[in-house]
Amino acid sequence: MTGRQPVAQKPQVIRPNQVIGWTAAVVAVVAATAGSTAVDLPWGGPLLWQVFCGAMMLLLLDALWRHDFRPRLLWNAGGLVLVDRDGAHRYAWSDVRTVSARGNTISIRTPEGLLQTHFDRPWWLARLRPSIRDLPETIQARLRTAHEAAVAGSAEEPPPAPRVRRPVALYLLAAAGLLAIVGTTILT
Repeated sequence: MTGRQPVAQKPQVIRPNQVIGWTAAVVAVVAATAGSTAVDLPWGGPLLWQVFCGAMMLLLLDALWRHDFRPRLLWNAGGLVLVDRDGAHRYAWSDVRTVSARGNTISIRTPEGLLQTHFDRPWWLARLRPSIRDLPETIQARLRTAHEAAVAGSAEEPPPAPRVRRPVALYLLAAAGLLAIVGTTILT
């Protein structure tokens, strides 16, 4: 008799709202471009201000990538991976003590301490749609179901930590913003 390997379950993922992230990225580029022409500093000239606006735009795009483009939480019957500002934290369910969701925050207690991540749930949409309003309870129930399946004897490995790269479109948007700022320097 041959032993059958358990079929690996595709991890469930909580990720930020991509529409909000890309909208914020476009707004950052437009604001930096518009702001680069708005002020003429008496002590540094327009070039210094434009360099400052370009640097701020790049910092904003990097912050948006870290917060609005990367997945925040992945899990399967073997464990979970939480992605935050410090990187990816991978845990088997046996290392997870408690899981809770409250408001827009998911809290996971491990031997190393408390890890938290946030998910998108606009307050105005939560008032209109019960599925959005009940999202914290739904996520908590799905996490607890996976945790209980692991306690019952799942031999599955936690999902691999996501290899997240900055999207090419983000580099193109940053290049377009820098070119627009340089173009305003040439035109003024």
